[in-house]
Amino acid sequence: MTSSLADRLAQDSLLVGDGAMGTELQRLGLEPGASGDAWNLAHPDRVHAIHAAYVAAGADLVLTNTFGTNRFVLARYGLANRAPEIARAAARIARDAAGTRAFVLGDIGPCGGLLEPLGGIRAADLDASFRETMTALLDAGVDGLVIETMTAIEEFTVALRAARDLAAPVVVASMAFDRSRDRFRTMMGVTPEDAGAAARDGGATLVGANCGRGVDPPDFAELGRALKAASGLEVMLQPNAGQPVLQGDLVVYPLSPDAMAEQLLALAPVARIVGGCCGTTPGHIRAFAARMGRAE
Repeated sequence: MTSSLADRLAQDSLLVGDGAMGTELQRLGLEPGASGDAWNLAHPDRVHAIHAAYVAAGADLVLTNTFGTNRFVLARYGLANRAPEIARAAARIARDAAGTRAFVLGDIGPCGGLLEPLGGIRAADLDASFRETMTALLDAGVDGLVIETMTAIEEFTVALRAARDLAAPVVVASMAFDRSRDRFRTMMGVTPEDAGAAARDGGATLVGANCGRGVDPPDFAELGRALKAASGLEVMLQPNAGQPVLQGDLVVYPLSPDAMAEQLLALAPVARIVGGCCGTTPGHIRAFAARMGRAE
């Protein structure tokens, strides 16, 4: 890329994001409940293939396979001390797959627990975990960080502070909202207005929404407008490929590539980056990118 991601975001044009990582890893053989992040070390070729497929489909940026690369999630697999190693490997894989055709955002997901006093995680320990992963990603050459699928404002704020202190060149701050009685809130009760204000105060470059229960791609236009109004920031939107349904032992996301592409296209006037979350495949991104004139 001849310009930085920050420079591209300053332009008035839409960037096409990538899609799901977890469901794509499962398609390639990741067993339910296993660590997808560990595949950066065990199966780097398969992770690379997923990134490369999104780039070939027309994605302008890809997210590293590090959604669960923090001490707390990795401890479940006996890998807590290998978070920096996994993060560096993930960044190298994504960077190689992206080449000069796409930017790379280092993916920071939630810790999977609750901060004190609601839970047993100390804020200082969470901060240290985020910082070691973020540092490894930034040192390995990512173009920025995306803090995503957050549901608690306290964890969101800790992650934002760490990213700001580490001088990440771009920080996207995204929460997962659910819909209930025509209102949007995260699982922990955070509203888009709360999230937008926290992203702004935390120094985020963009604010965003991804994943969520009971929210379909068209709902993300309303979410995006609310986040933008509350923060004054540009927006990244990553909906799921519809609401998941169980077919036998399989969880299936029902939106076809063409149907989802039309719905993502409707988000373009609201957002600076539009991609997909759970169930979104390179086929979905290709259909969307084609409508934006980006696919091969």
